[in-house]
Amino acid sequence: MKPYSLTRRLVVTVLLVELLLATAATGLALLYERQQNLHSFDLMLRGRADSLLGAVQDAEDAGDNVMLDPKALDLPRGNVYEVRDVSGRVVGRSAKWNRDIEQAIGQQGSARNFRLDKKWYRGFALHGVRQIDRTDSSPGIARPVVIFYAASLKPFWAAMSHAAKFLLISNFLILLFTAGTLLVLLRRGMAPLKELAGAASAISSNSLRFRAPPDAFAVEELAVLAHALESAMNRLEKAFLQQQVFVHDAAHELKTAVTIIKSSLQLLTSRKRTATEYERGLEMCLSDCARLEDLVQKLLILARLEQPRGEAAAPAKTDLSECLRDVANQMEPLASVRGVTLIFEPAGGRLARIAGDECTTLATNLAVNALQHTPAGGRVTLRVGTWEGRTGFEVEDNGEGIRAEDLSHVFDRFYRGDPSRSRHTGGAGLGLAICKAIAEAAGGSIEIVSEPGRMTLATVVLPGEQAELGVHPRQELLSDRR
Repeated sequence: MKPYSLTRRLVVTVLLVELLLATAATGLALLYERQQNLHSFDLMLRGRADSLLGAVQDAEDAGDNVMLDPKALDLPRGNVYEVRDVSGRVVGRSAKWNRDIEQAIGQQGSARNFRLDKKWYRGFALHGVRQIDRTDSSPGIARPVVIFYAASLKPFWAAMSHAAKFLLISNFLILLFTAGTLLVLLRRGMAPLKELAGAASAISSNSLRFRAPPDAFAVEELAVLAHALESAMNRLEKAFLQQQVFVHDAAHELKTAVTIIKSSLQLLTSRKRTATEYERGLEMCLSDCARLEDLVQKLLILARLEQPRGEAAAPAKTDLSECLRDVANQMEPLASVRGVTLIFEPAGGRLARIAGDECTTLATNLAVNALQHTPAGGRVTLRVGTWEGRTGFEVEDNGEGIRAEDLSHVFDRFYRGDPSRSRHTGGAGLGLAICKAIAEAAGGSIEIVSEPGRMTLATVVLPGEQAELGVHPRQELLSDRR
């Protein structure tokens, strides 16, 4: 699609709208001017016809006729007229008068337009009575006459032409003024948008930091866009940073694992050894390979969980009690070896919108983490519950707990600040990160609270059968338990 200028489009649109309005207003103004000018023209015709009526005099002949007094006539050149008495006798007429004019005007008193010598005229018929020899004591003699009078419309059209020129010039000047004003105002109004675009164009792969200019926040319509851009760029910057950290940490972990395997093999081949030594060396390499394989598997799981899922079909529903019962059965041997009591508290009919394998992975990781950091004689409890339309489960232990400074980082990838995530447990610091990714991908949440030396509680809340977002149940659960 060919790019266009928003400023020019707005200016053209406003000018077109104004041009349409100006054209309509000019048309209405000209119609009104035409009616007023025609009314004035008709009054002029009436006045001149009345002057003809005043020029009618007694002929003072035996027939008792009337005549026009030439001295009383003062009519413009080009006007045409004819005066008749009651008997139809012509009392007087102009030089250009002919029968066609009479037929065009008619006997009615309304004015009509007609053409004469390729020019437009307007005329009417006046039926009047001339009082001759009227005195204060006598009304005089009444002489009915019919006056046909017409005048050229040239002055009328000249007046209309002047009015049209005035309106056109005025509208043209107004359009020019509007265009200039719009350009100035739009440039000033678009300045914050240009500043915002300039700030956005400065973003690069080497510099993802974005700060919208203050003027953009001063404009109500741009403030929303500025906040959205800042928020999006902050999330993008955070995502890039996490990706860089993830790649760096993953590369470090993989390199460490490979280095260990390589060192073991180099040590094994540095001199001749007995069959038993070779067997032990190979067993160590296999163990390191298993650890490397587990790390790669977890990385693949994280990558799969973080991929956009799009608009998939309705999520699967899993019975949490059945899922946690299976996990408890699988963890029972590990609990027995470590001397830890494993408790399972089921709750029937608790369905969660999560795939069964993901639910199993989530619960297993939390259970293994709890068992690894609970000393002999301790206990680990798996329980299922429902809170305000949402369902979930908890994994609680009374083990060593997590230090306060490490608690906010427990879901970070490869984080081992907490002794409970040190390498001697065999973990790579990805278990809880996977748990968080699984919970959030299912539309739920996970949270861990801990009191060092006393307890650690991991709570997973998931959408239920008829899930509605409600108040997070964390405080209520803690208060009920205490």
